[in-house]
Amino acid sequence: MDRLIDIVEDRITYPVTWELDPTNRCNHYCVGCYAKGAGGRTNNDHLTLKQAKYYVDQVVELNAKAINLTGGGDPMFNKITPKLIEYIRNKGLNVGMITNGSLFNDKSIKTVADNCSWVRVSLDAGTPKTHAFIRKVPEKQFGQILNNISKLCEQKTTCKVGTALLTSPETMGDIVEFTRVSKECGVDYVQIRPFHEDFTIPLCINECLAMQDENFKVLYSENKYDAGYKKQYSRCEAQALSGVINVHKLYLCCHFRGVDKYELGDLRELSLKEIWHSQHRQDIINNLDFKDCIPHCRLDLVNRTIDNLKTSVPDENFI
Repeated sequence: MDRLIDIVEDRITYPVTWELDPTNRCNHYCVGCYAKGAGGRTNNDHLTLKQAKYYVDQVVELNAKAINLTGGGDPMFNKITPKLIEYIRNKGLNVGMITNGSLFNDKSIKTVADNCSWVRVSLDAGTPKTHAFIRKVPEKQFGQILNNISKLCEQKTTCKVGTALLTSPETMGDIVEFTRVSKECGVDYVQIRPFHEDFTIPLCINECLAMQDENFKVLYSENKYDAGYKKQYSRCEAQALSGVINVHKLYLCCHFRGVDKYELGDLRELSLKEIWHSQHRQDIINNLDFKDCIPHCRLDLVNRTIDNLKTSVPDENFI
């Protein structure tokens, strides 16, 4: 609430959550990967454990609550990631991670299950054939990933484990099977939403929703299938609540990784606090062009909520 009050009153505030990419390297080559042409594909930057700890320490100083390890590349491609997860938890922050699930071993699975608040595996398929097509890997890897997910679910206590599928004409036929095999692995939820700018409606979604029970949820981002939606707010305020560190560099939001126009600064040159308070960052925020944004961005619903808080509502005493 303190961060929301800062935003509503036009004060500088710090993110509740930081996204931290341990690496820009990945062992998958997905069709439609958002990182192509952005941070995940323009360089092979990789964090050392010393660098990662230094950046985490700066995040702690800015009173963050959590760090989400993502990419960029795949977090588990960097061998420091299990130790980094333990370091973040020992600093008192919650840890989440998004991964393709292929690079776990028994030791790293235990570390993740013991320390992460949540882990989401980007599966994007319900069959080996579709998985191989979307992710450009051998078909046999699908079974290996399902095995890793099952092991994670067997060892988790407070950690929530989920899988994700991005809908498109190529994945549409797998949605029901994706939901079924994910549930069989023991995950807490599946997430179903579209590839960016793909509005192919998943007509079989009701079959997926019917599989829900008290231990298994289907998170369906129905609002993201509105092809005619346009942002009604004039500023992106939510970027102040969610910071993005792509290996060494800060970006305005997760969708602008690797985009020079929206690079806030480099942690090898300035501290996190210096970058956050810089005039350069403020200029980028002030000059943000929504034409560069996807309509249904990750922070859109947060921005809608903040805009409602900042906008005077007629007859506001009538609920």
